[in-house]
Amino acid sequence: MTAASIAKDLRAAIRSGTYKPGDRLPSEAALMSNYGVARMTARHGLSMLKDEGLTVTRHGSGVFVRAFEPIVRDSTGGQADDSTVTAEVDETGAGLTVRTLAVTAEAEPSEKIRASLGLAEGEKVTVRERLHLRERKPVLFATSYLPASIAAGTPIADQEVGPGGTHARLTEAGHAPVKFREDVVGRMPTIEEIEELRIEPGTPVLSVTRTAFTEDGSPVEISHVVLDAGEFMLRYDIGS
Repeated sequence: MTAASIAKDLRAAIRSGTYKPGDRLPSEAALMSNYGVARMTARHGLSMLKDEGLTVTRHGSGVFVRAFEPIVRDSTGGQADDSTVTAEVDETGAGLTVRTLAVTAEAEPSEKIRASLGLAEGEKVTVRERLHLRERKPVLFATSYLPASIAAGTPIADQEVGPGGTHARLTEAGHAPVKFREDVVGRMPTIEEIEELRIEPGTPVLSVTRTAFTEDGSPVEISHVVLDAGEFMLRYDIGS
């Protein structure tokens, strides 16, 4: 009996509902006895399920079937929920707690950000970093870049941006975002993202780069968003 065979049996039991979300799987000792295998074989079989995202390990308690209750990040035009504990808007619309981590009124942009925002040499950006939490678990980390010529000296450069969030302030300044483009990439996380989102190494993330445009097509904000892929479902409408 191989580790792959053990994983196959347990996977089938999970999919059939024999083991439901939140249920504890047999221990290494139980698998050793049931299958007549060494501890390392049993352990590898369990780790294969964890690598697939089907289970979670609770140290001191065992291995449990993972419950996937995704947060829907809706990009179909629904309004986000701004009833969070800070004035920053929860862009997922899921009512998550949003924590503003840092705000830099004027910073030197990377060449990529400069080109994406159409900035001239020497122009600065205003940078906002924030963390979205589901209960106390970080699930989304976002960094937004806006032309400092628009944002510096406004509430956008303050710790608390005010009701309605950054887009409301842009609208008040005559730079209302009316069109958005998102590029989505699934990938493995960096060490820093593992720490920021408190995820297990090997857990994939979704990397979203969102560009906001004004009515005349001018880019007014670039947001880099990293989401725990085990926590989210992205929703888009395609077609008219």
